[in-house]
Amino acid sequence: MPRRKDLDYNLIQSCVEKALLQLMKTKNYNDIAVGEIARQAGIHRATFYRHFTSKEEVLRCCLFEMLPKNSSATEVPKTDFESFIYPVFQAFYENREQLLLLNKAGLSGQLLNVLKEYFSFDEIPDAAGTADAAGGISDTQDGPNIRKFRMAYRIGGIYSCLLLWFSHDMRETPAEMTKIAASV
Repeated sequence: MPRRKDLDYNLIQSCVEKALLQLMKTKNYNDIAVGEIARQAGIHRATFYRHFTSKEEVLRCCLFEMLPKNSSATEVPKTDFESFIYPVFQAFYENREQLLLLNKAGLSGQLLNVLKEYFSFDEIPDAAGTADAAGGISDTQDGPNIRKFRMAYRIGGIYSCLLLWFSHDMRETPAEMTKIAASV
């Protein structure tokens, strides 16, 4: 593949992500070297390291790029979860070949961290809270502790649904997956 020079960050990122996925079609992920990814992408190994720290970072970027660009990802609607989660299932469905490849390679665990990042889980503050009369944590209904636990529960549920969906070769439609996720 010819070398790519004077490319912007987004184009290099895209080339590297595609190169990794292409290599994974014929080779075990653990056997793929950074030099191979760089050659497949048409860049020098040093250029790879100017943009990525590791092939794991490429994988994380690849998964994150699959998610819809949603400015309200940090605030899951309280009343209309279906309209919020449908674009996520749709985006993954549109990238099912790549996701099934990653799942087959045993890399779907990376998706949990990507979902946490996408939903800005780490940006929800922890609250110290005080014990109430029943010994539980006293917090307003929408206080930080409750929001963080609610988001952790939803992220875990979405992730588990995705894993099961992958095991079904993503035969269910995004609409069906949305109904399933919203019903539990």
